[in-house]
Amino acid sequence: MQHSFMAMLAAEFIGTAILMIFGNGAVANVELKNTKGHHAGWLNIAMGYGFGVMFPVLMFGGISHAHINPAMTIAQAVNGMFPWANVVPYIVAQLLGALVGQLIVYVTYLPHYNETEEPEAILGTFCTTDAYNNKLNYFLNEFFG
Repeated sequence: MQHSFMAMLAAEFIGTAILMIFGNGAVANVELKNTKGHHAGWLNIAMGYGFGVMFPVLMFGGISHAHINPAMTIAQAVNGMFPWANVVPYIVAQLLGALVGQLIVYVTYLPHYNETEEPEAILGTFCTTDAYNNKLNYFLNEFFG
């Protein structure tokens, strides 16, 4: 079945938002103060990101191939498996989806953000943090991880 380009962009937008909601939502649940999952551990976070990838792939894989990540879109284009003309629109849809997904996480957990005093715990719900305070280690972790 052939899908319209707008349907593919909508799938990337929604799929990336779902990834953020499940993944960063799991981090917020574990890291923020007074949540039901406070200090529940890395397994909960891993499961959140796992489901955050699995659900969009199952839902939208047949529509947009569920890249749900600019790195995947660029990798597909570099390998000749995705047209370069579609890269920028896909990445814009993914970035907007990530923004909306993270906004949903933030609004949902707003009372817990207000109660949490540890800046690293709050920052960890938005991005990967540098646990060792070593810029080279942080770069390598992000580049290869």
